[in-house]
Amino acid sequence: MPQQEYYAVGLMSGSSLDGLDMAYCRFLADTGRKGSEITGWSLLLGETVAFSEEWRQRLAALPESSARELALAHAQFGRYVGNLVSGFLDKHRIEPAFIASHGHTIFHYPEEGMTLQIGDGAAIAAATGYPTIDNFRMQDVAFGGQGAPIAPIADKLLFPEYDLMLNLGGIANMTYKSPDRYIAFDIIGANQVLNALAGLRGLPYDDGGRLAASGKLLPALLGKMEQLDFFKKDYPKSLGNDWVREAMSAPYLDYDASVEDRLHTACIQVARQIAADLDKILKREGAAGRRLKMMATGGGVFNAFLMRCIREECEKACSLEIEASAGKVAAFKEAALMALMGVLRLVNVPNCLPTVTNAARAAIGGAVHQGWRRYV
Repeated sequence: MPQQEYYAVGLMSGSSLDGLDMAYCRFLADTGRKGSEITGWSLLLGETVAFSEEWRQRLAALPESSARELALAHAQFGRYVGNLVSGFLDKHRIEPAFIASHGHTIFHYPEEGMTLQIGDGAAIAAATGYPTIDNFRMQDVAFGGQGAPIAPIADKLLFPEYDLMLNLGGIANMTYKSPDRYIAFDIIGANQVLNALAGLRGLPYDDGGRLAASGKLLPALLGKMEQLDFFKKDYPKSLGNDWVREAMSAPYLDYDASVEDRLHTACIQVARQIAADLDKILKREGAAGRRLKMMATGGGVFNAFLMRCIREECEKACSLEIEASAGKVAAFKEAALMALMGVLRLVNVPNCLPTVTNAARAAIGGAVHQGWRRYV
């Protein structure tokens, strides 16, 4: 079929609860080119709108709430997101072909065949008038996969020049491009833990990692945290927000030490775990000794102390050039990923990689809710 042009808005509500990331993207798609369905793309606009304090608290409390409250939040958060997106569209005079929304993850238990992202796509479509695609992960989980990470499809189609992609979001994950497949998995809680600690000082995050840089290492805390069972599991593996809150954020928040020292220690733990998993991948895949190129994205790239720790630890594992992406790509890669997954859903091309998630087959994930301004 001839190339088709898509203008789409991708939405990401991350585990760090900092707000809604919106990315307006252009894609050229050609399903006649198997394995190279996306022939061109650009990230035209990106914007983050902070969640209201009411919604920040409500989202954080939902894992412990009643079934009724969860169902209400699903519908009401969808309307709330729809209104935020409508403001973005009106402000920039955008008329996308569709909206692709990740939703906000409340539960992620792929071993029990379940993952739940709230923010009803039907409500978003009703509020904006544009077709909305949501529920991208569940098809992969239904096929026996982890439903995560989903970023490798973007790494494959949009950033093929890199050997490794590191995403430093609420949860850190990594993608490695071997000669015959892509390997990716969640590594450790990252910004979600750091932001929780910064919150003890009344801050949304540790700007530039300045607090962490002024602290010192807490060896006993680091030793305890590095013994968590998840870090001993083999890939593919994925993390849920509730695990990060209970197994990582809570011990760091409860530990009797200064906020600076706890942030310092958490950054070092994140860096050490990234380096350990990188070393494991390279040895297993026979890539030890190669000079590799990695792109780092996500909010964590703006934490200078965290990036310094990661560079220092990873250089012990291999010869590595780490490029911290700048500007829109750094901040809005995950939102752009959702727009990409939406395009692939519409052209009926798999948008999850089973070699990454360990699913029985490749999933074409996403539920389509028609709008009233236009249809797909």
